[in-house]
Amino acid sequence: TCEPLLSFVFVAMGRSSDRSGSPKKKEDRSRSRRKDSRSPSRKDGGKKKPDDYGVDTMKITDDDAAFILGKGGKTKEKVARVSECEIELFERDLILEFRGTKLQRRKAKKYAEGVMAQRTGPVNITEDFDDGDMTTLMVPQEAVGFVTGRAGNFLRTIEEEWCTLMFFCEIGSGRNKDFEKLAIFGGVRARRGAELKVLSAVETKVPGYLEKIRDDVL
Repeated sequence: TCEPLLSFVFVAMGRSSDRSGSPKKKEDRSRSRRKDSRSPSRKDGGKKKPDDYGVDTMKITDDDAAFILGKGGKTKEKVARVSECEIELFERDLILEFRGTKLQRRKAKKYAEGVMAQRTGPVNITEDFDDGDMTTLMVPQEAVGFVTGRAGNFLRTIEEEWCTLMFFCEIGSGRNKDFEKLAIFGGVRARRGAELKVLSAVETKVPGYLEKIRDDVL
């Protein structure tokens, strides 16, 4: 009477063993899962760098280092994001390092110089500052404070929203007592979005201003 029962037990055990699989099969399946779950970003990391990819450095002062770094490193990150260049600050040696294509490095360096120049006064830029990445906008003096915001917060908000870099500057010869020139850096769409946001703020402070310059900006 026990033989049929034992046969049933052995058959059940055999089925259980088949379902669980051998240790080798388990290992093979585990390896397969690990292989399939690899992040695609690792593969992208092996992409060939452009022919003009390189490294540039810039010597800065201790005060400049604090200014270009910004609160929590946000200013440095913003410059890197807009220029699409890798930027590293070596605080002990007071050196800024730029990694990217020739154009990316050029943009990052001029953005960094512009940001640091704000520490001591108005930024003076020349026409060759434009690498197809700059839009300038005349802002009436009575609206400059409103556009800037408290401690520059309004401009920083626009920069964050549109991935741009913005600062008031002087281009060529001197300043205009009635207007301040605002430089906006970034991609075409980003600059346009930031420009319209600024114009909206100016129109709030100086009603009718947009109508006067419509042909210049539209």
